[in-house]
Amino acid sequence: MSTLFQRFDCEEALPRLYQFIDAELAIHELEAMRDHLDGCDNCAYEHEVRSKLKRIIREACLEVAPPSLRDKVVGRLAQLRAASAEAA
Repeated sequence: MSTLFQRFDCEEALPRLYQFIDAELAIHELEAMRDHLDGCDNCAYEHEVRSKLKRIIREACLEVAPPSLRDKVVGRLAQLRAASAEAA
């Protein structure tokens, strides 16, 4: 849309939800998303679900692998590199 104040329908809002959650939209798009979410229960629900999913993934990624697991992975990668080099 070319107007200063955009209005989104569900078809326009849903693909932008992750960008909205990450604050990656232009200011006029952020306002249009807020306006749409305030008036659309379905998209507001999707926003809530996707926000929770991102939070769960972010928190899960904060865990550090134990040193023994890191050593196993590094060792296995070295084995695969050596096997690949021998095959070449």
